[in-house]
Amino acid sequence: MTILVAGETTLLRESLTELLRAQPDMRVLGQIANEHQLLCRAADLNPHVILFEPWATKSAAVRTLRALRSVAPGSAVLALSSRSTASDRRALEAAGLQAYLPRNAGWSALLAAVRELAPAEVQDSANRPVPTLSQRETEVLRGVATAMTNQQIGRSLGITTGTVKRHLYAAFRKLDAVSRLDAVAKALAVGVLTMPASGYTYAKVAVPDGNGHECEQELARCMTA
Repeated sequence: MTILVAGETTLLRESLTELLRAQPDMRVLGQIANEHQLLCRAADLNPHVILFEPWATKSAAVRTLRALRSVAPGSAVLALSSRSTASDRRALEAAGLQAYLPRNAGWSALLAAVRELAPAEVQDSANRPVPTLSQRETEVLRGVATAMTNQQIGRSLGITTGTVKRHLYAAFRKLDAVSRLDAVAKALAVGVLTMPASGYTYAKVAVPDGNGHECEQELARCMTA
């Protein structure tokens, strides 16, 4: 299962990341330190679970959760306990929070909560063998993930468009994918494809913040920064 770790406390983020990376069925896609970065990466990667230390300002945390429901509707959000009141927690739940981990919970409770939030098909796939892609298939998929056309991928790799298609279809079969985006998502999920944190383009994503057009442009700039 894929996970994003978000929160303002560096030590907590790094500790959680190390714990989760040690689990054979979990893959941390990144650490996020602020609201805007979280929306960018969530829209970009669509993680199965977002582990979220609520921002210090309740209104910002609520705004983030509402936006996440729009840009990453398939991602479940698990909030870590903070010094918030019962009314704060209810506000977060109303904004889209799926689960809340109490302050006295331990590592085992955290791991169990993360696994419970993963989709059933992801949990079932933990026992399935991981497909093996060839180097060229991986390179072609990386080109797809960076919004390149088959012609652009071919030119960048020095191969014909027909060869690009053959490698892409081979990757489809191995990943049991039905489309280009499905193949990329499945390759990222099982860890056979990795992407840099920045330097590549994606489609724009609108965030409902009262000024959707400007926010859409801002997200696109974040993804290509």
